[in-house]
Amino acid sequence: MGADGKKEKIKILQVSNISVTATKDQIFTMFQYIGRIEEMKVYPSDMNITSATTSKCAFIKYDDERAVEVGQHLTNTVLIDRAVVCAPYLQSVIPDEATFTSTGGPVTAGQRQLPPHVTNRVQELDDGSSVLLTVDPQMEALGLPTYPPLPGNTDLAKVEEIRRTIYVGNLPKGVDGQAVLNFFNSYVGEVMYLRMAIGPDTLPCAYAYVEFTNQTSVPIALQNNGIDFQGRPLRIQHSRVAIIKPQAKSADQALEEVEEAIRMGKNGRSRSRSPLRRRRTPSPSPRRKSRSPRRRRSRSRSKSRERRRSRTRSKERKRSRSRDKKRSRSREKRRSRSR
Repeated sequence: MGADGKKEKIKILQVSNISVTATKDQIFTMFQYIGRIEEMKVYPSDMNITSATTSKCAFIKYDDERAVEVGQHLTNTVLIDRAVVCAPYLQSVIPDEATFTSTGGPVTAGQRQLPPHVTNRVQELDDGSSVLLTVDPQMEALGLPTYPPLPGNTDLAKVEEIRRTIYVGNLPKGVDGQAVLNFFNSYVGEVMYLRMAIGPDTLPCAYAYVEFTNQTSVPIALQNNGIDFQGRPLRIQHSRVAIIKPQAKSADQALEEVEEAIRMGKNGRSRSRSPLRRRRTPSPSPRRKSRSPRRRRSRSRSKSRERRRSRTRSKERKRSRSRDKKRSRSREKRRSRSR
């Protein structure tokens, strides 16, 4: 929170696991596609690279926080010979190189983190094992189910992924994954990954795992457990597992994912963050909304075309009339001369 009590916008993207051979210009070119860059710093700087340096890390500040959300979709995109990791940097200022190095450098850089109000703790059990518990006070205040415990030795990066993921059950058999993606993107929050699962033939429904870009979308989803989707009430719960992702993306795959995120982001400008229970009937799809302006434009264009046509016709008529007048005058002159 800022000094005025407002939530600060995250405008810095942290990119780690960058190839040592990658230049600053190459990094800039790759990430300027998703938004206008105000500032960028790459560590370690050229003068501080040694034989022990295995990777670089970049901090990219955009003029719009939306670019940071889109930029996260470039995770696992290969730049030269390494798959980069992209995560939001929660501070408002890019750190200097000394601060960056003192906090662990490229080893911990780029690792996504849960919001500050969400905490993890390991609890020892009587049988000698341990479990990892995640506490979100906001979920507790809303009366929502708490996060399920995970094995105590679960990697923290994996914990962060799981805590952004939900399980969605009772989906119609044969449902299109794109329809599920659009539903959650439009009415809950931006989806980073979706995994559809059909299950055995004996299972009367399909199910899916949805990983959101931000953890704050999870409470919104849980509040809408039982929401209607294509005539069926959805069963929405916390996930106990993370979605298995490809280890690396091709340039074309990354471009396609980024373009999809940008498209959804434009549609999501008018996205409602309020629980769907307050409005059970989804609002008209963006497609329907976009048609009427086009129709109005076509009508206005047709009117302007008619005006242009009428103007050209009137000009032609004036010209023809003036020509007729000139011809009649010349005839009269000839007659007067002959007399």
